[in-house]
Amino acid sequence: MFKISEFSKLTTISSRMLRHYDKIGLLKPALTDQENNYRYYTPEQINQANHIRSLKNIGLSLTEIKTILTESIEESEYLTTQKKQLETELAEKKLQLSYLQLLEKKATASPDNLVNYPIETKQLPEILCISYRKKVDSYYHEEQLWQQLFSTIRKQDLAKLNQSIAIFHPCTGKIDIEVLIEIPKTLQSIYPAANYFLPGLVASVVVSGGYSSIPNVHKDLQNWLQLNNYVRSGNPFNIYHTSPATEERDTLYITEICYPIK
Repeated sequence: MFKISEFSKLTTISSRMLRHYDKIGLLKPALTDQENNYRYYTPEQINQANHIRSLKNIGLSLTEIKTILTESIEESEYLTTQKKQLETELAEKKLQLSYLQLLEKKATASPDNLVNYPIETKQLPEILCISYRKKVDSYYHEEQLWQQLFSTIRKQDLAKLNQSIAIFHPCTGKIDIEVLIEIPKTLQSIYPAANYFLPGLVASVVVSGGYSSIPNVHKDLQNWLQLNNYVRSGNPFNIYHTSPATEERDTLYITEICYPIK
């Protein structure tokens, strides 16, 4: 039989950890001297210790290892579960590393690219909207579309309107913009041309201030889609939480840029 110090050297498990294993009932010594409390282990227990080390090396907790060794549970089930968990963690770490490399690259670029935008995914519900769509020469002409849309709304209904959205449709040459205003369903009969807009799953970024930073937001979103293996499933759109229509200073603008994804 081996003293605890000898068994520790053979198994490369510290004496302190062996005492802990004894305490929790994971690997109890074959014999404990009642007079001096010395612990003694048999050669057969080396294999037990190696088994514990192997399971510990793949990330299983001591509680899980004890369950495997002391209860009638298939070890293969634990191994399969642990493999899936490690694969998920590895994929997440690879993604984090890719995004870190992207941020490092941006940090060494021009000062205009130093702002990094946190991107989240969310499921947006369908909303009832009235809309106006037109091709324009510049994004600055979007305001004209809003003026046209608001001209179709009764004054008594203005206070009942909800969020404002602009969808940017693909187009060659000019810019194809569709502006939408969410209306309550109680007004559906008043505006028979109203339709439902169903964004579904989107990747979104909320930014404050003027619109000069939006091109960089789109770059971040496109890189994020690639890193996360998403593809666009619809046209990008902006949700204007506050805008020139509600705020005089552009520092108070709040815009949510959204990409429908799958």
